[in-house]
Amino acid sequence: MPRTLNIAIEGCCHGMLDNIYSQLLTRQKQTNKKIDLLIICGDFQAIRNVTDLGCMSCPDKYKQIGGFYRYYTGERVAPVPTIFVGGNHEAGNHSRELYYGGWVAPNIYFMGNSGVLKFGGLRIGGISGIFKDFDYAKGYYERPPFRGHSRSSMHHARSYEAFKMLQIRQPLDIVVSHDWPQNIERYGDTDGLLKKKPFFEKEVERGELGSPLNALLLERLRPAWWFSAHLHVRFTASFGPQESIFTQGWKGIPPYEQDLSNVSASGGLDANQTDGMSGTAQIGNVDEIVMSSLSDEEADLAEPELEIKRPRMELNLPPPKHDIAPALIDITDQEPTSETRECTGAVTSDLKQEEHSIQTDSTNIEPATTSPASYSTPRVSGRATNFLALDKCLPKRQFLEVIEIKVPDSAADGELKLEYDPEWLAILRLCNPYLPLDESPFVPPAQAQACEANQLPLFSDEQLDRELEWVTKNVFRNGRVYVPSNFVPVAPVPPPGTPDSVSFGLARNDGNRGRGRGRGQRGGYGHNQRNDAPWTGPRPYFINANPQTDDFCKMVGIIDPLTQLLR
Repeated sequence: MPRTLNIAIEGCCHGMLDNIYSQLLTRQKQTNKKIDLLIICGDFQAIRNVTDLGCMSCPDKYKQIGGFYRYYTGERVAPVPTIFVGGNHEAGNHSRELYYGGWVAPNIYFMGNSGVLKFGGLRIGGISGIFKDFDYAKGYYERPPFRGHSRSSMHHARSYEAFKMLQIRQPLDIVVSHDWPQNIERYGDTDGLLKKKPFFEKEVERGELGSPLNALLLERLRPAWWFSAHLHVRFTASFGPQESIFTQGWKGIPPYEQDLSNVSASGGLDANQTDGMSGTAQIGNVDEIVMSSLSDEEADLAEPELEIKRPRMELNLPPPKHDIAPALIDITDQEPTSETRECTGAVTSDLKQEEHSIQTDSTNIEPATTSPASYSTPRVSGRATNFLALDKCLPKRQFLEVIEIKVPDSAADGELKLEYDPEWLAILRLCNPYLPLDESPFVPPAQAQACEANQLPLFSDEQLDRELEWVTKNVFRNGRVYVPSNFVPVAPVPPPGTPDSVSFGLARNDGNRGRGRGRGQRGGYGHNQRNDAPWTGPRPYFINANPQTDDFCKMVGIIDPLTQLLR
């Protein structure tokens, strides 16, 4: 018998877990339907202590501890299994401890810089961060104490993660990202979007709204659903099976429009250095950007930019759609209940409960014929991708929705627990030797051929199958493998009862105190008035050894050079 899963999707979290879970429990009570899984699309803000807060990329005036630390200690437990990807406002040091993914608290799982998991028969892929062309090609050069630009560059998606995701051959049901795929707005109600966010108009006209990396992945992966956040607006679109959103291939994303094949791997950051800066551009402290001239929404999205000229990309896209109904779903407005109106601003819209059939059978894979070696595609013939972006968790915002997904009989057995994905573990084994650790541009290995049809650097099916055979024999020898509940806290936290609004003195008077809409004021991130109580005791380490990462690497038979360098 097919299984129907109730999946909740939330936009930008910004540390508001109590409000999000409160809203979910209220929804369960109203509908008498249990929520099986919550997916959060970034800006999660897993802040444990003053060091995490100092490493978070955002203006100082917004820095507050929030309530996550109570979930980290077990004082509170997530009532719904929760997975999330990283955004551009995270504690990058905490995320780096779990580069391959892992539990940040009991029942709350970070998908890593990129990753694929299974849940209840669904295959879910995720990629963290946002696109910045000046960091995209670089390796992971950032080192403690993560000063200056490296504090924000840790959240800038890298081409190496795109390279790993491109190796996926089996169909995905869901992909989660923080940034939108570039030009996805052209497949929905573009005029409606610009009425809500008029300052997006120039980016839409230039074809620069969103991430070209995610557009490249959407072009290849074409999951049944794609969920995003970041732009603080609810938006839906439908990307048809015959449509193309990014045809330029791997070399269509700056700086890969240049020939990097002869770039030397030398000259990058030495492993013993404590911090790194690009040799071609410099930037000041991320917290010193001037935001007074921006609107509240623009200020929330703002990041300091390096002065780099972007090559104009040739687009072959449909024109913006005008005055059309959202392509994905019907919307039914609902008034928030009295018990949640004040603390959550409850959801102002909900998805009609439709059944969406997901095809997960690997027999749907169509072999490519563009190369002597075989290169399979994850596309499912005739299947469109439904795109849904949501707002941040604030009153009267559309930040949370629930969809029903019908899973076929063939994939509906087993417990509703997170599972490792065999193909993804095989991909990690293939790609792990090429993990870049300095600022030199990542160049795909020669073994990954650029297929003539799409110029994507792909390992052959035969290469992937060899690693998959190892994974099957050594990891999945007894069938499915559930993600172990092996969370242990490794970092100190504030004393019990510490208010969410405490900044430990990091929220300096930057000249904007009392101006605009900072946290604690309507339109801000929703916390109470800032509290500058200092951190007591020794300052925590920037990076902690996490046994989850060690256990995972041993299981998969890979090394973790990134974390080793940071310890």
